[in-house]
Amino acid sequence: MDGVTVMDRALVDGARTVPGQGKRAAGRLTGIDVARGLAVLGMYAVHVGPDPAKGGVGVLFKPFEGHSAALFAVLAGVSIALMSGGRRPKLGRDRTRVALKLATRAPLLVVLGLWLTSLETGYMVILAYYGACFLFAIPWLRASAKTLAIAAVAVAVAAPLFSHLVRAQLLPRDLLFFAPDLTADDVTSTGLLKAATVLVLTGTFPALTLMAYVFAGMSLGRMDLTSRSVCRRLFFGGSALAVGGYVVSWIATGPLGGMQAVYRSLEPAAAQMGMSPPEFFRLHQTWIHGTPPTTSWAWELLPTGTSYTPFDLLISIGIAAAVIGGCQLLMPRFERVLRPLSDLGGRVLSAYVLHFVAIALLWDESDGDSIFSVLHFVEFSVVALTAAVLWRKFIGRGPLEWAMNKLSSWPKYLFDAARVPAQRRG
Repeated sequence: MDGVTVMDRALVDGARTVPGQGKRAAGRLTGIDVARGLAVLGMYAVHVGPDPAKGGVGVLFKPFEGHSAALFAVLAGVSIALMSGGRRPKLGRDRTRVALKLATRAPLLVVLGLWLTSLETGYMVILAYYGACFLFAIPWLRASAKTLAIAAVAVAVAAPLFSHLVRAQLLPRDLLFFAPDLTADDVTSTGLLKAATVLVLTGTFPALTLMAYVFAGMSLGRMDLTSRSVCRRLFFGGSALAVGGYVVSWIATGPLGGMQAVYRSLEPAAAQMGMSPPEFFRLHQTWIHGTPPTTSWAWELLPTGTSYTPFDLLISIGIAAAVIGGCQLLMPRFERVLRPLSDLGGRVLSAYVLHFVAIALLWDESDGDSIFSVLHFVEFSVVALTAAVLWRKFIGRGPLEWAMNKLSSWPKYLFDAARVPAQRRG
């Protein structure tokens, strides 16, 4: 979920023209909102759509697993970059204002994330982890696209390995261990240190590795996303990165024996359940979520979505870049068709929070797998798209986007007041 869903209107509208060049073909960066809308539908596909593991039409929903959450995180980085000046990073008071806005939104997202977790829907909530990422992003607000791209690659490669080393000592896990999600009890009963450890390192969306996506998005936001040539490079370059990541991972896990090492680490647990290691792995592979097992380094070679291995991170960054570039290319040509997606993407925080509320109201644990169906995916998607279109037409900014903007707009008034000259005396 993208917590920075509302871009400064002056900045976004300013992307329409470049001195001496007139209007750009891409117009407003509404392709970014289309990408957000696709991420929302991908989230619905994962949360209420059919289970791909059961075959049938559910197989069509497999590509959404893991990559929708990654797209949200990359888009959060794009929005941070646009807020902080886009291609020309803000300086001085303007950058300080953005930093204070992010520092204000961070705890708001943590509180909102804790509240959603308290609904006990059974789903993992990413908002609190975004709060930590917003704080980590503040020192990088003046960085260039190249610097941020290097940081993204460095974090994607090094952070999972560092996490493996540290977690092997602090919180070793096997495949059946489910990564903890941050709850209010972690903050109130076990203290801030435990909560910070979950947010940064051991939770379901550890901010340490999540920053690979945020840095990648900030790098994209520093580029000229109104340029069709830039967007074409993003589409083809991102696609190449994703395909290359899958190919190299396949070589590492197949011919080079990485998957066999994973299976060997599973032999004791698989034997207890009367399964072969491959069967055991297929049954429980979604439990890798957030933090891979520490029983073998070979786990870091997998490309599984939301496993946060180096390959998963790089592949997901590639997919996100391709989606963002593609949406920017398509929006000017198919604006009328894509407008509902854009409207939904412009109200993504509201769409994210309210879909959890709907799930909590409509289902409980006794419903089992009945929640997962094509029909429920279609219902959630149609309702969200229709509501977004009507809300934009008759009201404007989404309700939670409006509230987040109001609560974090105080730095503007602080600096505006500081610029008022003192009255002359005498």
